[in-house]
Amino acid sequence: MLGSSKTPTPVQWPVQLAPAASIDHPLVDGGPWIVAMNSVPKSRVSADVAAVLRAVDGERNPAQIAQFLGLPWTAADVMGIVRKLAHTGIFDGGTNQPRDRRVQFRPPLTVQFTLFNPAPLLLRFRPLVAAFARPIAALPLALLLIGAMVGALTAGPSIWRVLATPLALEVYLYVAGAMFASTLLHELGHGMALSYFGGTPRRIGIMLFYLSPAFFCDVTDGWRLNSRKQRVVIALAGPLVHLGLGSIALAVQTFLPASSVKDAVLLYGVICWAVAILNLFPFIKLDGYVALMSALDIPHLRQKSVKALADVIGSRVLGARASFRGNGLLPWFGLASFIAGVSFMMIGFQRIVPIFLQLGYMGHIVVFAILCLLVVMASRSVVQFFRGAAENGSPLWRRVLFMLAGSLAIGVLLAVIPVNRVTVAGYTYMNDQLLIVTPNGSSDGALEPGDSVTLQSQGMVIHENLGHATIGEHPPSSSSAPVDTIVPVALAGTTLPVLAYVGVVEESTSLPASGRAEVTSRRQTNLGEWLWQAISHSPLWPGQAERDDSTGGHS
Repeated sequence: MLGSSKTPTPVQWPVQLAPAASIDHPLVDGGPWIVAMNSVPKSRVSADVAAVLRAVDGERNPAQIAQFLGLPWTAADVMGIVRKLAHTGIFDGGTNQPRDRRVQFRPPLTVQFTLFNPAPLLLRFRPLVAAFARPIAALPLALLLIGAMVGALTAGPSIWRVLATPLALEVYLYVAGAMFASTLLHELGHGMALSYFGGTPRRIGIMLFYLSPAFFCDVTDGWRLNSRKQRVVIALAGPLVHLGLGSIALAVQTFLPASSVKDAVLLYGVICWAVAILNLFPFIKLDGYVALMSALDIPHLRQKSVKALADVIGSRVLGARASFRGNGLLPWFGLASFIAGVSFMMIGFQRIVPIFLQLGYMGHIVVFAILCLLVVMASRSVVQFFRGAAENGSPLWRRVLFMLAGSLAIGVLLAVIPVNRVTVAGYTYMNDQLLIVTPNGSSDGALEPGDSVTLQSQGMVIHENLGHATIGEHPPSSSSAPVDTIVPVALAGTTLPVLAYVGVVEESTSLPASGRAEVTSRRQTNLGEWLWQAISHSPLWPGQAERDDSTGGHS
């Protein structure tokens, strides 16, 4: 949702820099000075502003500081600079002694755990980076890329197979281990590029980024570089690492015999290329966004663009004072960033939630926690938007009218948008008998006679449509089914307890013995009713677990 501008932080004079604050010199002549807290850059400032900050000692008042600096400084100039930078937290009365903690929280939802300082290690790799930076290095890199493209073309059907069908467990283990290492190398790539250009990567570690584990390398020292080109190279170094590793894998797999190792190498190469391409997307906070931000030389580009969008909407819809006076494209970038963020969240939610819902009670707990998190974040953004509009003079009646109109629009959409409930299940097909299976613990009566079934391959990424069927009239019964009816893992001889519904095949190609099934209910409801049914039929709903137990045990 849209943010708002921050309220100026009040300043009590005399002020001084906090113990953890620093005013860092430029890396090169003419470069920007950096205001940092715990070695983390907070703002870029000019040499004149840096001189003011270095003169703030906790004893002198603004007039005395202006006199110390000489003409043309005035007390108003000094107070304006301090007031503008107060929100960074660099000023302190001297009583607080913040530490550079190993575990740090970064709003809105990132927790970082520092492992070590990578600077001494990365300095040893500087000659290697220098060798790759030479123009002659482009030739072997181009040959590697060509070899990877040839390997990908020759492996076309195999690429489809590893993406669209279940694979052996060891394949996923190999790929998971390789991706763990390559993600670390990705972050080290950023650090090596920064070190090569004369900067200092401060920290490397692991983090929870919106509940997803990942590595990080703190390369914010790059903002001390005066060259936009160098900062862009630092941002793109990580995707280039994944592109290189993926190219090696795709080229090497051509010479491997058919085996789980070849499948793992092929899948790893495809994933590396996909990661490299995805990281270039500029509208979410990935490497492509950092590269664009560096090329435009606009720190906090996304935050500023979303604030500009909020200002435009607030002024035109809520009657607030317009404070945005910058580039006319900035609000459009904010709109694209907002839409991209919501879209990525919905895509991820749509792909992950059905998997968790098949895991029974614990899966529902995870989904509930994710929903609560999203509601809190959305509510916080809405409150910030209206608070910012109020601070900029928006009349109360306009804000109330806008909220009422928005609530009415949401209510109408909930009532008129048609929804057919879709249940992700699995299927088995043996001796011309089709069974649609759901894990034990799924909501009773979720599938009904006449429901439409799309039979699909159980791939990690791709679900190829293989045929169509309907749920038959026979009541469900307890049974067992292969693991790959639920997850894309081929475990020969391993089965899971399931609830089986007899299906009637209507149209199909040559069906595998097992796979994925998407069951679309023949009963059409509206979006509001569908949401209510999804909530009230969850095992977490009061009394629902007892009802499930009392109606379980089909035979």
